[in-house]
Amino acid sequence: MPQAPAGVTDHAGLAALAARVREAAAGRTTLAVRGSGGWWHEPPPGATLLPTAALDEVSAFDPADLVVTVGAGTPLDRLGERLAARGAWLPFDPPGPPSRTVGGALASGGGGPLAAHYGPARDHVLGLAVVAGDGTVVRLGGRVVKNVAGFDLAKLVIGGHGAFGVIAEAHLRLRARPSADRTEVWSGDAAWAARAAAAALAAGASPAALEVVSPELSAQLGWERAWSLAARAVGPAAGVAEEMETIGRAAGARAARAFEGDAPWTPWRLAVGRWPVVVRIGAVPASWPRALALAERHLGSLLGASVTVPRGTVRCGVDRGSAAAIARLRADAAGGGWPVTLERADAATRAAAGVWGALPPAVEHLTRALRSTFDPPGILAAPLLA
Repeated sequence: MPQAPAGVTDHAGLAALAARVREAAAGRTTLAVRGSGGWWHEPPPGATLLPTAALDEVSAFDPADLVVTVGAGTPLDRLGERLAARGAWLPFDPPGPPSRTVGGALASGGGGPLAAHYGPARDHVLGLAVVAGDGTVVRLGGRVVKNVAGFDLAKLVIGGHGAFGVIAEAHLRLRARPSADRTEVWSGDAAWAARAAAAALAAGASPAALEVVSPELSAQLGWERAWSLAARAVGPAAGVAEEMETIGRAAGARAARAFEGDAPWTPWRLAVGRWPVVVRIGAVPASWPRALALAERHLGSLLGASVTVPRGTVRCGVDRGSAAAIARLRADAAGGGWPVTLERADAATRAAAGVWGALPPAVEHLTRALRSTFDPPGILAAPLLA
């Protein structure tokens, strides 16, 4: 087990968290990490909740360096307000209520529409403090961009749903708050949305977000009940206007709804966060219509779908999940090399289907080996594999 380097001083909340994990390890008590409870609503059967609420602090923030060190229990909305007051911005918008905690959002690993330009959760993280399953505090990465020691292990923890340790603290890379932030939404049918999105990318558009939204989700957002192409551009006003002109031409000169700031995207996060089961397919930009068709074939009637076009990420919601249906979807998606993540579901479905499902034998062996390294007593409840 990697050890914390000499000279690291753990604050009281981190020390208390590590002590609770050591106590659970000694008693072989299964633990399920709990942030705000705004995403995973129920723990696995028999697991004891391990709250991270005490880790709610910004311990270091340098607006000039655009780096912040923050406890895992800090709500994303409160962190965003503090950063905005100093001209900084964390372009990380995972689905769910804005009160989701930093640790919970990183452990889930999925980004939102801003991942189109700024990347998923792991691209915002310079380093982590993690409590392993035996209570050891492990430092991965660092607080400055050039310090990347242990960074690959940090990428493993991000999106690991707590299987590789409890995220306690994160060093996050920030951006300067943009002077202009505009979203425009165009509507049409499914074939038009696919053509318009592809044309926008072919024309060189590189917006902060470029999302295709299904009619069901569009209606939930108060837009026209049709397929929508939503583009968000940030930066200097002239650059934002130019970006929107490029995408507007690709959309076919249709009339657009216009919004300023985060106005249309907080409702997006809330709407997706209300879907009982959320499945995420990691397709490629040109193949997202096919990936979406696979989801509809295997999962049945969808509550909604949202596609982060530049990354090919397809996110679908359904009322309830069937482990068998998810397994069939995964088998079909494997033909395209597309991973299928069970991003959210009830405890029974997570246990039966696994967050990641079945992995290739070599990858599964490595995953199990790393779990045993970071959680020697095997007390961290995270059903990754089917």
